[in-house]
Amino acid sequence: MINRQVQTIFCDDIRHEVAGKVSYIGVYSGRLLVPTFPATLPKLCIAMTLVTPATTPFRKLSLRVLKDSEVLVQGALDEAKLIDLVDKTDEAPTSEHNDRVAMLQSYFVFSPFQVDAPCVIRVRVDTEEGELRGVGLRIEQASDDTDAK
Repeated sequence: MINRQVQTIFCDDIRHEVAGKVSYIGVYSGRLLVPTFPATLPKLCIAMTLVTPATTPFRKLSLRVLKDSEVLVQGALDEAKLIDLVDKTDEAPTSEHNDRVAMLQSYFVFSPFQVDAPCVIRVRVDTEEGELRGVGLRIEQASDDTDAK
């Protein structure tokens, strides 16, 4: 059984390719190093995927993208959109419901992205069952013996 989760990918760019493919360019693995602060990134992108078992669709959904405690983006999916997702899930045969998941994807692009000091970028999603937390991105200054990438 799949548990509800929010998956996050932080990268330099998100490109929508031919035939529906999506490419993530310059993916960060937990931290992003800059040479000095303040720093301006040309672009910072977040790909977010919300996953829930088809048997427990989302009934309430609001999200926040945070830089430490500062809210960069917030929003909610209205009830009509959530009901539409439930209806699409219900179209599958009942025998498949336990193996199926419902997924919602969102992309966020910040361009340019100003960083004045070390911080952590986080995604938080509030549902009727509580808060889901995505993996964050720590932005730090590169030390003299580390390449800033």
